[in-house]
Amino acid sequence: MLNKLQKWATGRNVIILVFLDVIFMVGVMPYMQMLMALAMNQHPQPIDLSIPTWTPAEGFALIESYGDAGRKLYRTIELTADVIYPLVYGFAFALLITFLARKVAPTNKWMPYLAFLPLIAMLFDYAENLCIVSLLCTYPQKLMLIARLGGVFTLFKWIFAFSAMGVSLIGLVLWAVKGLGKR
Repeated sequence: MLNKLQKWATGRNVIILVFLDVIFMVGVMPYMQMLMALAMNQHPQPIDLSIPTWTPAEGFALIESYGDAGRKLYRTIELTADVIYPLVYGFAFALLITFLARKVAPTNKWMPYLAFLPLIAMLFDYAENLCIVSLLCTYPQKLMLIARLGGVFTLFKWIFAFSAMGVSLIGLVLWAVKGLGKR
């Protein structure tokens, strides 16, 4: 997998995926949240945006607050846009980190493995989404184990996602400093 990431981590591919990530982050996902607000006549807090995590009680309270229309729409969003978005951000950051590792420390053997941070975040995001969809589909039944797992998956998603963002930011700064040092 590392060899494939290194092959795919071209400047062009990084720019395309980061651009798609930005489109999702500032366009698609806020639009989905607006649709939920319209369906529910309120501004909902999506469970999966709870930072750093959520408890079963918080999850069940949010699900109840969505109402039938909100739960149905949230389930649809989780099974469409939120299936694509983790793939986009996971590979955008994985390729960015791989690209930056090559630019900043081309002889370092362990640095390219940091590219797995966003891919691990992506896997936890999918596990979290599966739990949320299960809870939405089984409402009003309260599946405590699924809710607990969902909160744990959310926590680990954010740990790995923020780690990937931090590594990317540090890599960008180091690349800029290295570029300025050549002048």
